Amino acid sequence: MKKITTLALLVSTAVWMGSCGNSNKTEGGSGDSTATTASTALKPMTNTADGSLLHLYFDLTNPSPTDSSIVYDAKAEYNNEPVGFKVEVLKTIDAGINAQGQPDEELGFRKGSVRITSNGAPSDNFVKSLGNLFNLPTDGKMTTNTLVPLVFSSNKEKVDLSKPGTYSFKYFFDNSSGKEAEIFGYVDTYKQSFELGEKDSTNRAALISAFEGK
Repeated sequence: MKKITTLALLVSTAVWMGSCGNSNKTEGGSGDSTATTASTALKPMTNTADGSLLHLYFDLTNPSPTDSSIVYDAKAEYNNEPVGFKVEVLKTIDAGINAQGQPDEELGFRKGSVRITSNGAPSDNFVKSLGNLFNLPTDGKMTTNTLVPLVFSSNKEKVDLSKPGTYSFKYFFDNSSGKEAEIFGYVDTYKQSFELGEKDSTNRAALISAFEGK
């Protein structure tokens, strides 16, 4: 089982959650004549300024239930191109924070409770967008293999996708860089959104490697 530093996990998760309050906000009222068009258009994947830690936002659409999970299309746009992938989330996931507010390493970690799979051109565009945002080289192709990260459930209550709620996670993606690519995430069943946020900038090359399957 993966060992973690309790204080480091709680502090970093709190910082990530605090930053999410301003994610993907747009100005303007619903009375705008373009409101109908905007509601059906893809939303920007990020509003993060260059040099800042990235926060990525995707709408979850086309839910397709299986016996134990729900598969979604995660969609956004970047530089006027569609970006995204398929996300599969288990319908129920154990809480990873116990009643004392401490990480539960036995129940909190689970391999593959969230899975990510390419859906073709939008996924390739996503990899290209990471290279652009990180100013790092990419092959511009997402792996056709399903990404099955180790997932820590940063939640005090069990995840239940049948109920509206906001659930937070920390992902550890395997890759060829020599260390796991760590990134925070939200699954919001109320807003129907999937969000990713950087822990720090040192994971960028590893994250690209994970999504390229290298």
